[in-house]
Amino acid sequence: MTTDCSSGQPEIRSITEPGLRPGGPVLTERALEICNFPPGSRVADIGCGTGDTLECLERSGTCRSVGLDYSEMHLRETIPRLVLGRLIRGRAETLPFKKGFFDALFCECVFSLLGDRTTAFWEFERVLKDGGFLIVSDIFGRGGSGERESGAKSKEFRAKGLLAKEDLLGLLARFGFSLLLWEEHEKLLKEFAAHLILAGERLPDQWACRQDQEGKKKAQSAISCFLLVARKSSRHEFDPAAG
Repeated sequence: MTTDCSSGQPEIRSITEPGLRPGGPVLTERALEICNFPPGSRVADIGCGTGDTLECLERSGTCRSVGLDYSEMHLRETIPRLVLGRLIRGRAETLPFKKGFFDALFCECVFSLLGDRTTAFWEFERVLKDGGFLIVSDIFGRGGSGERESGAKSKEFRAKGLLAKEDLLGLLARFGFSLLLWEEHEKLLKEFAAHLILAGERLPDQWACRQDQEGKKKAQSAISCFLLVARKSSRHEFDPAAG
């Protein structure tokens, strides 16, 4: 499991340092405001990378944090940045934690990279306490004009690794989560894209514009970034082997 901001875009992963993501710590701090964790809350960062989110959690002064990542290199780089947080090597699809262990889970710019998102969601639900928070931020695909995508276009986004809002909300309902917050932060993504351009890098094809026959620029596939905060409302049994 990689843990940078690329959300399924290998071109971006190769040219940005680990931990760089749209908005930096802005969305993490926004989620902390919404959740308002009580002192002593157990919070895990799934796909912690080099520790940006974990640093935010430590600065909050209320969390007992755990970071999980599959990259040994990222975990080594994270160690000097933490005071109290623990680090564990592992995968989102097979979390090495007990049932109902955490008060909250963060998964920032990682979920879209996972090979089996449904199984990962089952694991999120399993290790969260009833009433626990799930915080996800990532990049997702949407229509160029903000309209709902057709079935064909939605399948195109998913084939490229981009998330679709309807799929995410469907997973929440399927696993017994209540949606507390959905925010779209296109400005943060534009700032991130500008960072790449100023660094002399070409944007991925999915971000580009093409010209139609009349010479007008037309969005090839519009993307934005989101922050999602949900709460586990009840036990919801799911067998990943059943699909």
